[in-house]
Amino acid sequence: MSYQLEFEKLVSFDINQDGICLDVEIKYEDVSIKINAKIDTGATYSIFERHFAEKLGLEIENGMRQRFGTATSSFYAYGFRVTLTAAEIELDSMVFFAEDESFSKNVLGRITWLDNLFFGLVDYEGKIYLSKYGDE
Repeated sequence: MSYQLEFEKLVSFDINQDGICLDVEIKYEDVSIKINAKIDTGATYSIFERHFAEKLGLEIENGMRQRFGTATSSFYAYGFRVTLTAAEIELDSMVFFAEDESFSKNVLGRITWLDNLFFGLVDYEGKIYLSKYGDE
């Protein structure tokens, strides 16, 4: 038995880069920034470096403080509702910005990003297929 899926967008990524990365625009009110973030299907939320919150004009300690755990440690981050745009797909998302200034990762996680998409991946060809969930 075979199955067929249709996607709105096809995005290529560099298979020689560490991780599966995607260009993303983060917008808060009338300020936006563009960054490159890793897709992390194991991450509950999207988490970004602290200085990006500051560039967006966010008072980071006014966000929703939450503790996150990894296999080797834990850290705090602050949550805000922003608009995330990737491959021309715009989503209202809850994202977090790390409390620690030395935090140097940017990841796209499941809740309010991946769970709003149909997502396909052909890793060995460097291809990501995307459609907004509910637009079928």
